Amino acid sequence: MKKTAENKGFYTIMGALILVIASTAFFVYKLMSNKAYYERWKDYDECGIV
Repeated sequence: MKKTAENKGFYTIMGALILVIASTAFFVYKLMSNKAYYERWKDYDECGIV
């Protein structure tokens, strides 16, 4: 009985850890994507097209 309770706690912690890692990776991906986007269009902002 005690082993099932330990497994349940382990799976809960692992699930939370995976969620934190995935959300951090998504945040970093969006940050880099936005940086690349603004870097690409930076020259057009200076000339007044956009």
